[in-house]
Amino acid sequence: MKDYGIHFSMIGLLLYVLQLLPNIIWKLVPPANNVLTKNTSAYNILNIIEGLFGMMTVILMVVLISKGEGRNSNFFIGLAILFLVIYYISWVFYYNGVVAPWLIILGIASMPPLYFFFVGLWMKNYILLVPCTIFGIAHILITSINYLR
Repeated sequence: MKDYGIHFSMIGLLLYVLQLLPNIIWKLVPPANNVLTKNTSAYNILNIIEGLFGMMTVILMVVLISKGEGRNSNFFIGLAILFLVIYYISWVFYYNGVVAPWLIILGIASMPPLYFFFVGLWMKNYILLVPCTIFGIAHILITSINYLR
């Protein structure tokens, strides 16, 4: 922990808000066929794990700063941006009525954890990777259970 400090990161907040944009639009202007409103688990423990580790991921991204010099390779932020673009494109398909399980699982559920993971690598915030991975597994598992039956 000596390599980290508790500070507010405007970059971390901005990177979080970029991922959050489709969710804000979804809440304000839901699509006609909005199947994602039912994307919770029948197993409450999975919902708790997803919520808790999702919040931990965001909090660590915004307030836990690596004291290491600079940022990691641009390769990591490039991958994060790629996953964010795929996420945005998936939402465009979703709003156009495509509600196929592959789109929801691969495009909408898998992309945010991958985005956060590579943002964490880029920011040299390796502690973030643990809750992010747990969040990702729970998020994808819940979505898979709901849309692959």
